Amino acid sequence: MVDVLPTREARPLADWLDRHPGVEIICRDRAGAYAEGARGAPDALQVADRFHLWQGLGRAVETCVAAHRCCLRTPTPSGVLPQDNPPASDRPQDDSEPVGRRAERKKAAHALIHEILAQGHSRRAVARHLGWRLNTVLRYVNAAHWQETLRETRPRPSRLDPYKPYLERRFTEGCTSVTQLHDELVAEQSPVTYGMVRAHIATLSGALSAAPPRPPTVRR
Repeated sequence: MVDVLPTREARPLADWLDRHPGVEIICRDRAGAYAEGARGAPDALQVADRFHLWQGLGRAVETCVAAHRCCLRTPTPSGVLPQDNPPASDRPQDDSEPVGRRAERKKAAHALIHEILAQGHSRRAVARHLGWRLNTVLRYVNAAHWQETLRETRPRPSRLDPYKPYLERRFTEGCTSVTQLHDELVAEQSPVTYGMVRAHIATLSGALSAAPPRPPTVRR
């Protein structure tokens, strides 16, 4: 095998191949001079060298990506390909029915309480038997269906709520110091604590880190 090095003239290569018969493979780039010089070994197999193959492939890919540059600005929100999603047969047929461990516990507890009540036991007896509070048992008793026991967890009101827009605006402006933000609110006689401000700034920082990254350049 002969690895053809860069040269400006094809005749010296052809002469060298003529003086060294038996060459079976010639590795070269796609320049016309090398192709002409390689004719000195007409029976040899000519192949492209690895570097120029990768170079040509890189240029082709870059050209293709540049033609579809708009796709880089609108990535898939979930970050996964559609074929990575589980098949429809693995999903519950009724999308309105809650699923998960919490839903299974609620469903089992609702069935158990109503089964004990059907045996003639009182509600207080059910509470004593299960070791639960009476109000918890009553919530299951008053629910005709177990789905009614699933209540949405709503955030409790906080003294910081009226000042969250101000903190978010200052955070957007680049002020991320919890101490400074807390001092600014205290200076306005705001009834907030340092822990409240710190927890909200941590939430804003987490949302910022979870934001989608900037789209890559064509070259990258």
